[in-house]
Amino acid sequence: MANVKFTLKSITREINKAEKKLRALRSKVVKADLKRIDLNLRSLRRAQGIIGVVCRPTLHYGQTFRTKSK
Repeated sequence: MANVKFTLKSITREINKAEKKLRALRSKVVKADLKRIDLNLRSLRRAQGIIGVVCRPTLHYGQTFRTKSK
């Protein structure tokens, strides 16, 4: 069998960057647009939570294997 390795680190990094940008813009925006920014922030948090739950490391014989951090 082929040994396939992939990570979702780049996706979670992009989510974090987008969240930081939205938080920075939040103080500069008119009150009418605050609701839209809050909804976007909430959806980013949900997306990150779903990725964390669905894409957990697989368990092999009761052990969890993870990649080394750089």
